[in-house]
Amino acid sequence: MESSETGKLTQKAALTRQRIVDAALHLFATKGYDQTTMRDIAAAANCSLGLAYRYFASKEELVLELYQWLATQLEEQVRLLPAASIADRFRHLMRELLVVMAPHRLTLVALSGAALNPLSRAGVFGVEGTEVRRRARASYLILVSEARDAPRTSQVDDLATLLYGLQLALVLFWLQDLSKGTQRTQELLKFVHELLGRLRPFLRLPWAAQLVARFVQIVGPLLGREEDLALSQGDQYTFPGEYGE
Repeated sequence: MESSETGKLTQKAALTRQRIVDAALHLFATKGYDQTTMRDIAAAANCSLGLAYRYFASKEELVLELYQWLATQLEEQVRLLPAASIADRFRHLMRELLVVMAPHRLTLVALSGAALNPLSRAGVFGVEGTEVRRRARASYLILVSEARDAPRTSQVDDLATLLYGLQLALVLFWLQDLSKGTQRTQELLKFVHELLGRLRPFLRLPWAAQLVARFVQIVGPLLGREEDLALSQGDQYTFPGEYGE
C-alpha cells in the first residue's frame, strides 16, 4: 500500500514511512486496533518511537492513511470503468474494489469498531474523514455523469451520494460475510445490480426523483455532500435527537 505522500519524500524516508504503515496495518489485523500502540508499531517497523511519531502523530493517522489509499484506489478504478449503464458501472467498480481491499480485509475488520464510531478520530464518518468522503463522492459523480444512462444534471449529485452509500453498505456486509469465497456478498452485489437496473427508469418520474432527493438530504452530511456538510458542523460530538421537516 503506497500513499501519494511518499512522492514528496526522499526514497529512504518514503521506505521508512511505508514500513511504518505496513507494520501498523499488520498489527491492527493480528493484535487488534485498540490493543496496538505506537510503541508496538515502531518496534514492528524496526525504528525508534520518535521516528514513528515524526511521520504519524498517532495511530489514528495511520488509519486515515488507509482510508486515503482506498479513496485513491476508488479514483483510479472509476477512471478505468467501461462505457456502460450506471448499474453495470457500479457492479464493475464494486468487484474491482473488493479485489483491491481483499489483502486488507482482516485489518478493516479489526478497524470496524473504530470506523463506525462517530466520536473516534479513526471513524469513517468523523471530521477527520471528511476529505476522504468528498473524494469518494467525487468519484461517484464521474461514475454517474459518464454513464450511458446518465440522468439529468439535477439528479447526478443525488445518485452519486446514493451509490456511495451503497458502497459503504456492501463493504460492511463483505467484512461480516463468512460464506465460502464471500459468496453471499457476490449474490448481494448481483441483487443490487438488478435492482439498480430495474429502478433506473423510474427516476424519470417526479415522485421517484423526489424520494431519492429526500433520502440524500438526510444522509448527505454523513457521506460528504458538500452543500449539506454545514448541517453536521458543530454537532460532531453529540447525537441528534429529533429531525425537523
